[in-house]
Amino acid sequence: MKLHPQDGSSCKLDYQLCSLPGSRLQFRGPLPDLDNPFVAVLGGTESFGKYVETPYPALLADWLGLPVANLSIPQAGLSLFSDEPVLLDAASRAEVTVLQVLGAQNMSNRLYSVHSRRNDRFLGVSPALRELFPKVDFTEINFTGHLLAALSATSDSAFATLVEELKWAWVQRMRRILSIIRGEVLLLWISERPMQHSSGRCADHEPHFVDAAMVDELRNDLAGVVEVTVLRQTQDGKIFEISEMDAAMKLPGPSVHRQIAEALAPAFQNTGLARARPYAQPGLELRASRAVRGPQ
Repeated sequence: MKLHPQDGSSCKLDYQLCSLPGSRLQFRGPLPDLDNPFVAVLGGTESFGKYVETPYPALLADWLGLPVANLSIPQAGLSLFSDEPVLLDAASRAEVTVLQVLGAQNMSNRLYSVHSRRNDRFLGVSPALRELFPKVDFTEINFTGHLLAALSATSDSAFATLVEELKWAWVQRMRRILSIIRGEVLLLWISERPMQHSSGRCADHEPHFVDAAMVDELRNDLAGVVEVTVLRQTQDGKIFEISEMDAAMKLPGPSVHRQIAEALAPAFQNTGLARARPYAQPGLELRASRAVRGPQ
């Protein structure tokens, strides 16, 4: 029996991890038959649904009456998706792809490089970055969060130059991803920060350094943009081991995943999928046949 940690016990979810032929990446199962119509979700830890038994892709599958392939990867950045042809090929076969807005810090760019699969891991620095920050010792830095925290504390002007580079690189990388996915794409913003509020420091809420102006540059290539601004997270309804409590507190719980699904559902009315498939009108509650269980 699964117990919630607020009951005094710890437990761990089975994410039914699976992969696609030709890729070493693991994402959340079960994987639907990609030879039949399906919807794809590409995203990071939030879309993967860590610590949540029924994340929003599963809720969407209930509402649409169509399988949803949750191809999201924890700690993913744009480098992972832009450089992984197997995942982008799978998304291209989907009726519609939901693409989560990911931060600009976890991707390789002209100033530094990241790990190909764990995009939050910092690997290398360019001569241009060393010139911008000549007093910084990069040898003890292993993660992008640590990197940006150290650089932001060193020089405001140099850090502003770095941020502008990340913003430019993010838009170019997104354009590459959108050009490869052949079907319609819904862009999904999940954050405690509204999209119109700029993010200029690494301490801001995810997605770091991305703002409305950057998203606006992509709108002509999108079927729609869905913005979900969430409140501060709690542990209610999440399933995790006691040692993971700090990490779990930073991620959306079941009620937020339901909020995301309900915000996404009407957006499908503007896609070819909605025009081809009759289903419930927007505004109706998501079906809960396998929906969120436990405290909300």
